[in-house]
Amino acid sequence: MLRGRLSLLALIVASVAVAAWSGVGMADDITPENVGTMAMNAKTAQDYQSLANYYDAQAKAAKQRADDAKAQYDAIHAAKGKRTGSDEEVITTQRIFMKRAVAHYGAIAEQDSKLAEMYNKLAKSAGSGK
Repeated sequence: MLRGRLSLLALIVASVAVAAWSGVGMADDITPENVGTMAMNAKTAQDYQSLANYYDAQAKAAKQRADDAKAQYDAIHAAKGKRTGSDEEVITTQRIFMKRAVAHYGAIAEQDSKLAEMYNKLAKSAGSGK
């Protein structure tokens, strides 16, 4: 019984060591705080692919924030005909905020998508030895 557990433990330790050695999970290690360092130190196709995955995830998150801002505005201010007075002022202010938020997050998503594309190209280039 003990021998079986030791074998299982050895297998788990070996799997963790192989995963750590191969860089599995590197994309999870990239954060906004260390992405610059990771980009400066990137040398392998896997490094570049991890950066591409990071920026792709950032682009998707920014796009989702833009969609959320629009959906929130639409849910709160469904068309109810002409409004006047302070109600109209509040709605106008919120509409301006929504449009600016959508534009802001849309621009971030576009920039992050371009960075992801660039790192995908670098990953392919590094992987082929060019």
